[in-house]
Amino acid sequence: MMGVAAAIAWWLVDNSYRITGFNREEAEQQIAKFSEDNRRLKRELEAARSSLTERERQMQIEKASQSELAKNVVQLQEENSGLKEDLGFLRNIMSSGSVPEGLSIQNLKVEPEAKANEFRYRLLLVQGGQRKTDFKGKIQLIARVAQSGAVSTLNFPEDAALKQPGGDLEFRYYHKVEGRFTIPEGALLKSVQVRVLSGPSGEVRAAKILNIS
Repeated sequence: MMGVAAAIAWWLVDNSYRITGFNREEAEQQIAKFSEDNRRLKRELEAARSSLTERERQMQIEKASQSELAKNVVQLQEENSGLKEDLGFLRNIMSSGSVPEGLSIQNLKVEPEAKANEFRYRLLLVQGGQRKTDFKGKIQLIARVAQSGAVSTLNFPEDAALKQPGGDLEFRYYHKVEGRFTIPEGALLKSVQVRVLSGPSGEVRAAKILNIS
């Protein structure tokens, strides 16, 4: 009797979907379909995340490229403006037929850079009169700065560095010079003096002062 009862109970459990109207095979198919849909959605989600990451990386590259391009455009515009000024100066000299005797400093400009405490300078060296040989020498900037109530001077390059090889100028008629220098943080640039030294004696052949503030 117990065996018969157990067999009846197993039959009822195994065939309960028929009694209750529940289709077990259809349910298994739905479960398999849902599992496949879930795996597909996971793959699509990972692909979307990967695409988004790649797009963000591309946008960062494009943004950096645009920023660098804009910086280059500004720099080229500044250089073009400087070249126009130098060209205008040389044309004036040629049209007037008068060139300053000896070595002179023309078109001296000192402008702040985007980076704090950094400045850019440019100038034009012109040699007039008898020019049988090229001028050979070096250039030095002396910056006068105010900081904490005191005024001091900074040399670019330092006096000792002027005696070292390198940084020589050599020209006969004219020569454009440009560069950058940095003053200490919190300092205020008051003036800049440019000195042209002949080599190897180091004699000052030309000098010019530009007041900043």
